[in-house]
Amino acid sequence: MLKKLINLIVLPLIAFTSISIVQAAEVGKLDEADIAVSSRANDVKSNALKEALAAVFLKNSGSPSVVLNPLIKAQIDEPEVILTQYGYFEQNGELMLKANFDHQRVIETLRQAGLPVWGSQRPLTLLWLSVDENSEPTILADASLSDIRDDLSQQSANKGIPVMLPVMDLDDVMGVTVNDVRGRFTDTVFIASARYQSDYFAIANIENQGSRVTFSISLFNKVRTNGVLQPLVAQQGEASDNQQAVKRMMSILADYYISQYAIASTGSNAATEVSFSGLSNMRQVVNIEAYLRQLSAVKSISLSQFKGSTATYSIALFSNVDDLQRLLNIDNRLSQIDTMGSVESFYQQQTETVQPKLMYQWLGQ
Repeated sequence: MLKKLINLIVLPLIAFTSISIVQAAEVGKLDEADIAVSSRANDVKSNALKEALAAVFLKNSGSPSVVLNPLIKAQIDEPEVILTQYGYFEQNGELMLKANFDHQRVIETLRQAGLPVWGSQRPLTLLWLSVDENSEPTILADASLSDIRDDLSQQSANKGIPVMLPVMDLDDVMGVTVNDVRGRFTDTVFIASARYQSDYFAIANIENQGSRVTFSISLFNKVRTNGVLQPLVAQQGEASDNQQAVKRMMSILADYYISQYAIASTGSNAATEVSFSGLSNMRQVVNIEAYLRQLSAVKSISLSQFKGSTATYSIALFSNVDDLQRLLNIDNRLSQIDTMGSVESFYQQQTETVQPKLMYQWLGQ
């Protein structure tokens, strides 16, 4: 069923004209998938709908093994139950079926199966990638028209991982050379990455050595630990071609991000309060509430206080406050305020877990 290439998310590499406005990305279209079909025959449509629903479960959980779960498999075998609409269109001369499903039912099924849910708010990665172009090593730029860039864009879409490439303008060219990337001179790349509003940066290399293609990738947080940059992930290997190398590298990134941001229910009654300061109108309060509701760690929310320029929300969690904090910290509209280790909770029953209160300044509209 999953042998065809699934177009999971229409999400190209993020292009930009002003570096300062780029933020962590909110991935859309999590309830739909486009599937290539040979005809509009009923049996073809039936199989395509199953494939489309499998794709939707994949991109809402992140883990490829999600389709092996008995509860998920049973739902995939009856896609019409949660199908909201479908239609046909042509793309590059190929007939495609677009299917949309009840997103809430998809999430509820994942929760019932005890599987992780990966919300729409996902970290943005700045990728410094050296490649062999015209037999010369170069740093892949945002404006590149190479096949590798197309492959990267496709894998970014398939994995639901927002990725940006450096613009390689004068500042970048003066700051980072291809030897810095290939030699993994992390301090140099770290400095050059500061101007980009990404959550992480990665240093990667694809090298053609005769019939062999080798690759390596190292992922870094943009914060030093004790003055040292330590890779969160560092892997290397061989691939059959450039396309396979890109796919392998994006899978490595996906595995790390899923481990950090895809949230499974622990069955606990953990809860906390989160306050947002810097508010000047009710529209911001509404926007914050909508933002909180789509976070995969959040079970339910209620506005407990709105005083002055600060709104405080009581939040019940699927897992724990650390998971919620990781999600909040990848949004550039938020700036965390140190609470000095205070421990508060809006739930005080013995069966529930007391969690520290979080405070943020809201920088959005």
